[in-house]
Amino acid sequence: MTFQAVRSVIESKVFAAYQALTPPVQVVFDNTIETPPDLPYVVCLISYVTTTETVICQTEAAVENLQGNLQLSIYATRGSGMRSLEEYAAVGMQAMNTIYNPNNPVKVRCKQINGPVALLNGPEPYAVATISCAFSACVE
Repeated sequence: MTFQAVRSVIESKVFAAYQALTPPVQVVFDNTIETPPDLPYVVCLISYVTTTETVICQTEAAVENLQGNLQLSIYATRGSGMRSLEEYAAVGMQAMNTIYNPNNPVKVRCKQINGPVALLNGPEPYAVATISCAFSACVE
């Protein structure tokens, strides 16, 4: 299993969830852009907490099981109430809850979802709400 394989499972599910909206909401992934898109948009951050049960393997990344965190930060127009932030957060929660696919050899399981936590203060012309969850990934 590779980090890329795990990232692909997560990112494709998040991307599809927000593209299914009318109108679609752009999803920005780790280290892909420097200038934010027009509001609203979602930033998808994946971090790996621990790689456990390493195996000696000449052809792969030598990772058999890992633990990570998934964070979605939802950006929307400030001063328009919480509705859009909460609706977009609910889309992200649904993606997290349905990320596990028993037919995929790379098994990603999201755990308890935290948030949405809103940040409504500051000089920025946007409001942001964040949801996050721990996840485990393995090959079965």
